Amino acid sequence: MKGLETSNGSLGTKNDGIYKAFQKQMETDANKAKPLFDKAQLAKQYATELNSLLAMYKDTLVALAKGRNEEGEIEERDNIDHATALFVEERSKGADGKQVGKALQEKILDTRAKMIALVDEKDREGFKTKIPLDAPNPKGSAGKGANSWEYATFNHVPVTAAVTILTKFQNDVVSSEGAIIEYLIKKIGETDFKFDALSARIISPSSYIMQGQVYKSDIFLAAFNSTQNPEIFLGPTGGFKKNPSGDYDKIDSPNELPAGYSMSMKMSDDKIKGGMGRYEVSGSGVGERGYGGIIRVKNPVGGYTFYPFDAKYQVAAKAVVVSPTKMNVLYIGVDNPMEVSVPGVGQGDVSASLTGAGTLTKAPDGNYVAKVTAVGKCQVNVSAKIDGKVQPMGTKEFRIKRIPDPVPTLGGKLRGGNTQPGSIKAQSGVVALLENFDFEATFKVQSFQMVFSSKGEIFKSEVQGPLFNQQMKSFLDRAKPKDIIFIDEIKVVGPDNQPRKLGQIAFQII
Repeated sequence: MKGLETSNGSLGTKNDGIYKAFQKQMETDANKAKPLFDKAQLAKQYATELNSLLAMYKDTLVALAKGRNEEGEIEERDNIDHATALFVEERSKGADGKQVGKALQEKILDTRAKMIALVDEKDREGFKTKIPLDAPNPKGSAGKGANSWEYATFNHVPVTAAVTILTKFQNDVVSSEGAIIEYLIKKIGETDFKFDALSARIISPSSYIMQGQVYKSDIFLAAFNSTQNPEIFLGPTGGFKKNPSGDYDKIDSPNELPAGYSMSMKMSDDKIKGGMGRYEVSGSGVGERGYGGIIRVKNPVGGYTFYPFDAKYQVAAKAVVVSPTKMNVLYIGVDNPMEVSVPGVGQGDVSASLTGAGTLTKAPDGNYVAKVTAVGKCQVNVSAKIDGKVQPMGTKEFRIKRIPDPVPTLGGKLRGGNTQPGSIKAQSGVVALLENFDFEATFKVQSFQMVFSSKGEIFKSEVQGPLFNQQMKSFLDRAKPKDIIFIDEIKVVGPDNQPRKLGQIAFQII
């Protein structure tokens, strides 16, 4: 149940972030955001009402079971009559005169329907599967007596399990609320140009200056659509108007290309990928070079919008190049390959050293391998022998980081949630997966603990190493629907030989 309560808190934090985003949208463009903001507030109201009701029933159950002891455990946690009396028996009625279990089912179904009604009609059918909050009657039943939802859910269920079920419904409420408000926040700006990626960009009139000159650049965050490539035409920009800030004004047109342009000037498709075009030209000769053109994109309201551009660059030899071949940081516990070179200088006359917590070793192929030992920063110092004399060519600073934490799984496949017992039984133990990391690095599981919750009883077992022991296997053999299995206290060690503790994995048997 603690795992569900933690999940509720995480989902609530995520929802709070979306509501803050709504507030910012209201400050930016209230006319566009308000209709969707009002719907989001209704979703919040519906979720709060049902969540409060579920919390009240949890408190009522605990009170019927004589409260909690000093350890925080419910005194009569194994009692199977309290949940039955509260939710199933006909004599248990709420303030509205309805039987409590039936009234709770109606409230859940009503909240689900109200939330789905906040979605545009054309999207509702496909959206229903994104709303986990539901309380249907057993399949094929009329919802009465032993075939009712309340009977199937709470009849002869121990208090601990009933409280867990109510917590699960609270989780569904918060998750459903999140699905609705996330849908609504995405509806803001539907008629705007759609961008799905951001990237930092620097534009400078010249990337090469002489000593004593002032270097200038514009630094900004560029938004682009990685799934829809624009059309880029290379050509003259003299006929386009610039605004006072020095940027070109956009041009809206049904389709026609601006004067002086034709389809033959379009950049080839193989140069436009992921929503961006790549301009390539051989750097022949030394000096300033320039180019320009227009970008054509489809307008969401019809027709096209054209964006003129131009740029200049200098053709000149660079002083020094230092770049890691895999990442822009150095990681503890692995070899970090690096290329170090000075244009115009033979590799045998170039040397490099590392200042900081680590070493830099030159390999037979002329490249370097950096090995670092502590989080922080280090510097790579480059020198070159020119005209028989060793001269410093520059220093580059790098950040040193630990390898990221791996993700705990069962057998490298299961990561928690509702699970069939056979799926867990098919796994032999815990595997720590290191995802989205460019280096070859593995983590070994040193130990972990399994907590098995069944019918209000809690069982624990610890093991050294990654594999289930016999007691853990016996838990899995006994697992039945509504039982809960936690894998926690997961301790691993990676290439840096530093022990780490990973988060828990929670499974509910279905």
